[in-house]
Amino acid sequence: MIRRLCTIVVAGVLGVTAFGAVAPAGAAASPFPPLTALRVDRAATPPAVVDAAGRQTLLRGVNVSSLGDYWQANRRYPTVVPMTGADWDRIAAQGFDSVRLLVSWSRLEPRRDRFDRSYLARIRAAVGAAKARGIYTILDMHQDAWGKYVATPRGTTCPDGTEPAKGWDGAPRWATLTGGLSTCTPGSREASPAAQEAWRAFYANDRGIRDELVEAWGYLARAFRTEAAIGGYDLLNEPNHGTDDAFRSGLAVFYGDAIAAIRRAERPAGSVDHMILIEPTIYGQDPFPIRFPTPMSEDNIVFAPHNYGDSITSIPVEGLFDYFQSIATRADTPLWIGEYGWFSVSEENTAALARYAAKEDALLAAGSSWWQWRQACGDPHSIGYDGGRPDDQVHFQRNGCPGDVNGGVVAEWACASRAYPMRSPGRLTALSSDCGTGAMRLAGSTDAPGTLVVWYPGAQRPVASVDGTRTIRVRGGYLVSVRVRGDYTLELRRSGG
Repeated sequence: MIRRLCTIVVAGVLGVTAFGAVAPAGAAASPFPPLTALRVDRAATPPAVVDAAGRQTLLRGVNVSSLGDYWQANRRYPTVVPMTGADWDRIAAQGFDSVRLLVSWSRLEPRRDRFDRSYLARIRAAVGAAKARGIYTILDMHQDAWGKYVATPRGTTCPDGTEPAKGWDGAPRWATLTGGLSTCTPGSREASPAAQEAWRAFYANDRGIRDELVEAWGYLARAFRTEAAIGGYDLLNEPNHGTDDAFRSGLAVFYGDAIAAIRRAERPAGSVDHMILIEPTIYGQDPFPIRFPTPMSEDNIVFAPHNYGDSITSIPVEGLFDYFQSIATRADTPLWIGEYGWFSVSEENTAALARYAAKEDALLAAGSSWWQWRQACGDPHSIGYDGGRPDDQVHFQRNGCPGDVNGGVVAEWACASRAYPMRSPGRLTALSSDCGTGAMRLAGSTDAPGTLVVWYPGAQRPVASVDGTRTIRVRGGYLVSVRVRGDYTLELRRSGG
């Protein structure tokens, strides 16, 4: 494990370290300190994500879908919008220190046992672009409703009570085992017999397809085994429960085998022991009837559910947070929210985001990732089965349709970019950050002296409650750093406030 502090380039203008030092402008970025998920049984402190200096690290950011391989309903509308340097700069200007980068198995392994090196190069380029701006990348093996190849063929007449199903993203064609069952769905995108059978076959490892996804993770882990700017590996987005109880054992076996494959790939000297992020199944009263304690007993594990409270579901965000935190506590792991967000602008949604932010701070959660940075007009989430004209999209940025016209960051989502401690020596014991007033207060405790680093948004230079702070202007806001030891507190407020 690398044990040194490092310099990063923020916004390509001023060399600033997220760890409390300053380098000359234009200094080259050096390797990030790797991140580790510490458990209760490894230290007499709560579980947390920490850097190489032992500082608690909050990973806040957005999902980036530009490398996703989606089913295309209408050839006139691309399914993704490529990322540009300006995009990466804007992400950094929100104070985000992480992205959850979607990757598609169908592009990584389009033919069985044949990995696409050009796709890997595109993943590397995205990781490098994020790294150049001080941003960790979490690689997410993304899927929705199994994949592209469970779409209902055009011209199919579906039985009464069902309708044609869109394709989505995820598995390659050769790993889509539907048994010839109907692709028509009685409701949700997950509910067609074909999609359910594809999941059953995966959990049962029919034709070894579960083992193939394990090998794909080994391939990625070998490629990035020395890259500390990889924050972690999210093993499988929103796994479905399938048609029977096969998922109860099959998903746990997949998680355990994938972890083992990643650790084998990281065995050579000089490798980084990357964090593993594990998600619950998308349905079920309890996300963990799958013998979850088996993989959760491994080291360096993060519980990474999705919180769409007061958004996709009417369950309050606070209730889902408490539920997920109870599971993380039971498993002795940090809690990190891999997806959350709202898809229209309203006073109600802005207020819900503020409540989400307050709860995330109060729980001292390891961070979160907004869904998503920008959604293309041709994304299956945007467009109907019949390939009609999509509406404009509202995610973290607005996207005008047709033409994928970038409308910029949604001002109403500013609370997601509120002030927060990026690196905290020892452990945080309290945190609150008011989206409206800009007031932030934190408390922490550390046995060894270290540098606290805080992101503060906006043009107004913050005023600190303690002497000795150093405030550096960066794109979109400020980095505030101060040396601390023992029990410490820091309050920041807007100047003139």
